[in-house]
Amino acid sequence: MTIIERIADEIARIFPGATIYTENQADGFQEPSFFIEKIDTSSAPEMFDRQYRKYAYQVIYFPNPKHPKTDMERVEDYLLSGLLELKDYAPLRHIQVTQQEDNTLIYQFEVWGRFYPEKDEIKFNNEEVKGRLK
Repeated sequence: MTIIERIADEIARIFPGATIYTENQADGFQEPSFFIEKIDTSSAPEMFDRQYRKYAYQVIYFPNPKHPKTDMERVEDYLLSGLLELKDYAPLRHIQVTQQEDNTLIYQFEVWGRFYPEKDEIKFNNEEVKGRLK
């Protein structure tokens, strides 16, 4: 399960029946709805082939156009109270919420973790070498 799928599951838990997008929509987003996207990823090597990774995400909320300010305030409260971790995976860090002039609410956060990347060994079986090695 991807991190975006985990975020979508948590939003669906908080807002049952909500429309949640994980891809851009050519014909726009239905309102009210959520859109989840990754912003950034960073990785730092650690001992024993581990990596410390930070994934930055944002959840954009497109409010009900009939009362956007009230709707965004309500959703902001629910997100700040309910979207604090990805169940059985990781807590959310550096949470920041902004309301944009275009009537969207942006909930940004990071997911941190230590990972053991899989390394596929390069195997040379019956390879022919043309030329000479020095």
